[in-house]
Amino acid sequence: MHAHKDTTGAVAELQQDELERRHQRRGDGLVRKALGDTRPRASEPVPDLLVLFGDHRDKQLVDAFGATISIVRRQLRNEIAEELAERDPQLRKIAALELKVAELTGAVDVLRGKEPPPPAKFPRVKAWKEGTVYYESDVVTHDGNTWQARRDTAQAPGTADWTCVARAGRDGESLTVRGTYDPRDTYAHLDVVAYNGASFCARKSAPGTCPGPDWQLLAKIGKRGPPGARGIMGLRGERGAAAPTIQSWVIDRARYTATPMMSDGSIGSSLELRGLFEQFLLETSDG
Repeated sequence: MHAHKDTTGAVAELQQDELERRHQRRGDGLVRKALGDTRPRASEPVPDLLVLFGDHRDKQLVDAFGATISIVRRQLRNEIAEELAERDPQLRKIAALELKVAELTGAVDVLRGKEPPPPAKFPRVKAWKEGTVYYESDVVTHDGNTWQARRDTAQAPGTADWTCVARAGRDGESLTVRGTYDPRDTYAHLDVVAYNGASFCARKSAPGTCPGPDWQLLAKIGKRGPPGARGIMGLRGERGAAAPTIQSWVIDRARYTATPMMSDGSIGSSLELRGLFEQFLLETSDG
C-alpha cells in the first residue's frame, strides 16, 4: 500500500517538475519549441560566474547548457518513473512480507514473555437451527444446553458430531424471610425465622417446632466480648460559674414559711415550717 503511494507520488512529482521546467525563462526559440513551449521569453542576464566572452555568446552558451540539462533531466525522470512502475508489484510484495514479519515477530515476543498474550476470545454462540450446516468449533445452544461442533455437520446437537460444553441446571431456590417464629403459623421449605436471638431455615415444608431437627441454624447471637481498653482521659473542662448563695430570708408568719433570697436575685424554694412548730409545741407541752 505504501509502495503504491510512493510510486504514484513520484510520477506526479515528475509531471509537476516538467510543467515548471517548461515555463522557465531560458533557451532560445528552437529550444522552447523542442520543449513544447513556443511563448517568447524575456532575456535574463548571465550570472557573473558563467561570463566567458563578455558578449552575446555567453547568453547563447548558457541557453544551450540549460536546454541540454532540461532534456537530460526529463529523460532521466521518465526512465525513473518507468522503473518505479515496473517495480511497483515487487514493492507491494515486499510491504506485505514486512507486515507478515512484524506479525511473526509479535508472536515470538509473546512466546518469550516480552509481550502479554492477546485476550482470549470465546466463539460467538448461536441458537441451533434445523437444516443449517455448522462448521468445526462452532458453538450453539439447544434445549438449554451449550454444544460445540467437533466437525462440519448438519446433525442436531446430542450426536457424535457435537461436544456438550455446558448443561442446563435446575431452577434455583431462594430463602424467604418470615420474621419472628410463631408456632401457630405454617412454614414452607427454605423459610427463615428469628427465634431467641438466632435465625433458622426450614429444611422442609410443614416443619416441626423451632428449634428442632426440621430447622437449620443459620446464625445466633454471640457471647459478650471482653471490655475494651480504657480510653485516653479527656481534657479538663473550664471552671464553671460560682453557685448563688442565700442572701436573706422572707418570713411569712401567717403561713409559717421561710423563702430564701439568692445572691443572683432569684428566689429559692419556700420552706414549710408549720409542721416543725407543731411538733415542737407537742413535745414541749408533754414535759
